[in-house]
Amino acid sequence: MYMDFSNMGYSHVIDAILPQLGRMDIGAIVKAFLVGVLVVLVMKLIKSLTERSPYEYIPGPEPSSAFGYLLDMHKPDNLDFHFNMTERYGHVARLKGGLFGIASVGWAVHLRPFGVEFHTHSRSEYFSRVHGILWVGASYLRPGLALTNIAVSLFGIIHHGDGLASVWGNEHKKQRKLMNPVFTAAYVSKLTPLFYRIANQLRARLTAQVKSGPVEMDILDGLTRTALELISQGGMGHTFNSFDENSKEFSEFHEALKDVLPAASRLFYLLPYLESWRKIRPVWLRRTLAKIAYSLPWPSLRYFMNAVNTMHPVCARVFDEKRDALEKGGMEALASTTSGGRDLTTLLSECARKVRRLNAADTTSSLVQANVEAEEQDRMPDEIVVANISSIVLAGQETTSGAMSRLIDLMTSNPALQDWIREEISEALAKNNGEPLDYYELNALPRLDALCREALRLFAPVTFVWRQTMEDTLLPLQYPIKDLKTGQDVYEVFVQKGTAVYVGLSSTNRSTTIWGPDATEFKPERWIGRQAHESTVEQVKTPETVMSVLLPTFKFEKTKDVIDWRLGITLSPYVRGRENEGPRVPMKVSLL
Repeated sequence: MYMDFSNMGYSHVIDAILPQLGRMDIGAIVKAFLVGVLVVLVMKLIKSLTERSPYEYIPGPEPSSAFGYLLDMHKPDNLDFHFNMTERYGHVARLKGGLFGIASVGWAVHLRPFGVEFHTHSRSEYFSRVHGILWVGASYLRPGLALTNIAVSLFGIIHHGDGLASVWGNEHKKQRKLMNPVFTAAYVSKLTPLFYRIANQLRARLTAQVKSGPVEMDILDGLTRTALELISQGGMGHTFNSFDENSKEFSEFHEALKDVLPAASRLFYLLPYLESWRKIRPVWLRRTLAKIAYSLPWPSLRYFMNAVNTMHPVCARVFDEKRDALEKGGMEALASTTSGGRDLTTLLSECARKVRRLNAADTTSSLVQANVEAEEQDRMPDEIVVANISSIVLAGQETTSGAMSRLIDLMTSNPALQDWIREEISEALAKNNGEPLDYYELNALPRLDALCREALRLFAPVTFVWRQTMEDTLLPLQYPIKDLKTGQDVYEVFVQKGTAVYVGLSSTNRSTTIWGPDATEFKPERWIGRQAHESTVEQVKTPETVMSVLLPTFKFEKTKDVIDWRLGITLSPYVRGRENEGPRVPMKVSLL
């Protein structure tokens, strides 16, 4: 079969290829794929048996299977593997790749003297954001700021190319530079009234359910709806009408959102190959290969792709509407939207609109032309804006609902703690004449802030993040390790190019070396009067805002159900013995 694509556009190439694939024997394709996988695994096995690891002197756990650390890291009931890594093996641990043959080091260190910025910011050109394991941590890294790289990378690779979560080096710096203004205090504080409006919708929903007396309910349902509205309105300037039981858009988008992360967590063994996939150019070829993969008998991949194909058009449509409105009527045209034109999508659309407007008027002067071209180098194409919108919705919704669920679960286990936080909020509201607290007033509540920080420290919604070294790197250690061969202290580690990197958030946050002998205890008071880790990215106070609305109105109590938090891409709550019902947080709710 020969086809001439020389005079065809990219979109027509796909249309030409797919019908030919449709006439091929799918069984033969599957067999060829399985043979290819077997050959790769055999080659990996031979390589792992014949090559010596450069990290043999570093202590670490033995894998429980021939597939190496990946299976151990991703078992839903294997959180102890992460929680106890630092105490068992120190702040650097070697992880064996097994059949996958990945040179891997686990790292849970407080780097000297730069902290985590040494890796992920100032030396980001050395660390890919897609795959690998080098376990890097800090004394405190707010987990909500870390994207769920597996799902986000797969999402972007399949559909719209390279957003912030799947690029590195100069491209990552450029996108980060554009997005940083969205996470400043000046910008985030303007979203607080919007967050209150959504939190009040949740309060009204709960009030209607418990007005006749205490009710046992799944609080996660309401918090999930709240989180989706917080992220969609704050990030996209779009509402899914999540509190409307008859909202078709909510049910479809939420169903996809609910499926995408569990499905992606079952695709963890694709991690070593994401970087190779991401390099495929042009992007339409990735989509073609994804369509071919969809024809394989691979349920997890199909679930994931179905979810992606549901979510992506919504994000793209919202962006198109914003862009068109901006071009026709400017920022004034979006003042009446749910976010008042302050959402991320509008901000990025405005950046792109300015570039197009300048380009339309830049032909009269070579100086202006040069200036416009310089500006354009720092701008993102529309498809990349859509990629980043999707990333924020995908990563933010799950971590936000999980964090709020964990806060309430912790307070039901300790009624005195719940009363302690409620007292502080009630006193602050009384001083403010009953008016909602603004962003800076919420920041001034030490107990609420301590509760949120301690919950995120001990129960990080994202347990780990992935990186890969792109260049040979010598990394200093604040906390030395013992050389297994010589017994001497090691204060720096030479990390080879291509080494997989694992950023162990939960393990670092439970280190007794960093946090003291009570590191594994939940003690919010440890944060009172303590200066938190400084960050270039401002905290978005969504959990604090919601708690400040709910706690003065409701009392939350435990039920007889036992909640187990299971590992996926994020931590999810399940009722013990009823895991087949999906994530749930049952509790008794009553009006005060």
